[in-house]
Parts: sequence; structure tokens; C-alpha cells
Amino acid sequence: MAIFHGIYVVNVTPFTADKRVDYPGLGRNIRWLVEKGVHGLIPLGSTGEFASLEDADRRQVLDTVLAAAAGKVPVMAGISAETTEKTIVHARYAEEAGASSLLLLSPWYYSPDQDEIFEHYRRVAESTSLPVMIYNNPFTSKVDIQAATVARLAALENIKGIKESTGDIRRITEIRTLTDDGITVFCGWEDMAFESFAAGCAGWVCVIGNILPEAAVELFELVVEKKDLEAGWRLYKRMLPILRFLEYAGKTQKALKHVMDGMGLAGGHCSSPKLPLDVENRERIDALVRAFREG
Repeated sequence: MAIFHGIYVVNVTPFTADKRVDYPGLGRNIRWLVEKGVHGLIPLGSTGEFASLEDADRRQVLDTVLAAAAGKVPVMAGISAETTEKTIVHARYAEEAGASSLLLLSPWYYSPDQDEIFEHYRRVAESTSLPVMIYNNPFTSKVDIQAATVARLAALENIKGIKESTGDIRRITEIRTLTDDGITVFCGWEDMAFESFAAGCAGWVCVIGNILPEAAVELFELVVEKKDLEAGWRLYKRMLPILRFLEYAGKTQKALKHVMDGMGLAGGHCSSPKLPLDVENRERIDALVRAFREG
């Protein structure tokens, strides 16, 4: 089995009304996810609003997740930062804290070229003994890590996976071909999970898992493990309206937190300057979740 496998939920970071992290609530969320059978956890990803956190909070978020997970599932720590040096600091802390692996977005804003991207990942990978998952999200970072660059990176000892978030199903097969399946590919696009599993993805960095973890796990089991595409499609078709809302409405964290609050979990507030989810979108996501549960 690959180092990375299954449903890894990218965790929300709950905030209080005064914009402090709700650490007890975060721990409660993590214990609930573990009970629901997810295969891994990812604190400090985009869904976790990592870029809005001070370094001390980033460390405490990771420590909280590790303590709540209690070694029952692997914890992949998000370590992304705008410079290589800062990223290495985060990588070393995550390794010392007990993370099992690292998730790493390309530096953003200054738009590094492909050689600079390679050097960034090379230096970070050489600074740690933990396996690294590349995070390619050109819509957030404005940087697309080309498949040829992924193939170069796959030759490095600690680069073991990629979260593929271009939204282009062809990129998965291109990476698999160029690397001769030398790197584990995870789906990183909400409404492409079924197709990505069919194209050979070994797992899914999953947003919907914050509110419907059992459905995400069942989809993986049906399509990847049991090869039951018909049953997998029936489940996926029911999930698609929620997946599309989360992917395209531009309200991901807000919507998740609203639903989580309604479930008795710690959704909480978002980091500033995000405002609470508006009434129209609260009604939309509530209706979508209700339709899935009644379906």
C-alpha cells in the first residue's frame, strides 16, 4: 500500500467571536472525525485558513490535532509559507511535534517559475525525514506546478505524493505517465473525486469530510477498494450538489462552519475579514445537506 491512502480530511480551524482559535472545539472536531473512520487528517491547509494564523497559533493548532488524534490516524501537517526558509521552520516543527507527513503548497504572490518551484520543494524535502505531499492549487497560489516538474520532484527521496487541484482530470494521467506511477496522486477537487479514483488516485484530500465523513469514506471504499463503480456512482450523484457548492460558491469555510455548528460540532467563526455566511447561502447549504441525508 502507498504511504498515502484513503480519505484525508482537510480540517477547518474554528475561531471564537473575537477571532481567537477555539482549541477545545478543534480537538472535539478531530475526535469526532477519527470516530467516523477517516483515514487521515490535515490541519493548516487552505480550508483551515492557515494563511490567517500567527506562527504560534499554527504550532498550537498542529499540537491540538495531534493530541486529539492520539496516534489513531496519520496527521499530515500543512507547512506552506511564502519563502523556503519559513517553510523549513514549519517542516522541522511538524516533524518534532509528531506529524506523519507534510503538505506543501508552492510559494505564492511572486509566482516562481518551474525551476524555482523545484528548488523550493527540494530544499524543504531535504530538511526533513517526513514524506512530503506536493499541493498544486493554481487557483489559490496562482502558480501551476507542471506535470514535468512533478516528475522531476518525484525523483527526490521524500517527495511521495501530490494533491492535484487543477480541476483537470487529464493532469492525473499525465502525472502517472511521466512518473511511471512513481508518485501517489490524491484528488484535490471536490466534484472530481469519482473520476479521479477511476483514473488511479489513491486518495482524496477532502473538504466535504468535515460534515459528511462517512459518505466520503464509503465512496472511497466502493470505487477504490471494492471496484463497485455503479454503487459508487449512485452515492457520488447524491453528493454532487454539496460538492459543487463547496467547490464553486466561494463560501467553503463559511458553509462548512455553518453546517458544523448545526451538527453540534465546533464550526465557529472565520478569520478576518470574512463575514458570516449570508442568509441565502445558509438556506442553500442547509437544503443541500438535508436533501442528501433524506436521499
